[in-house]
Amino acid sequence: MGWTIAMLLWAFGILFVASPRVLFHKLELKKSDTANHSRASRNSDRGESILFFLETKALDAIPWWIVTLFCVFTGLILIVLGVIALVFSY
Repeated sequence: MGWTIAMLLWAFGILFVASPRVLFHKLELKKSDTANHSRASRNSDRGESILFFLETKALDAIPWWIVTLFCVFTGLILIVLGVIALVFSY
C-alpha cells in the first residue's frame, strides 16, 4: 500500500515538473481571449471592457520563469513526499 502512494506522488511530481510549458501556453490563450473580449465589449459596456483589460494586463505581468519555478518546486516537493512515503512504508 505504501509503495502505491509513493508511486502516485512520484508520477504527479513528474507531471508537475513537466507541465510549465503547457500551463504557460494556457495562460497565453487566456490572455488573448480576455484581450479579444475587452476589444469586443469596448462599445457596448465600458466597465466590462476595463475589467477585461485589467485582467489581460494582470495575466501579462506573470513572467514565464515564475510559472516554471512554481511547477518545478511543487513537483520536487511531491517527489520528496513520495520518497518519505516509501521510507515509512518499510
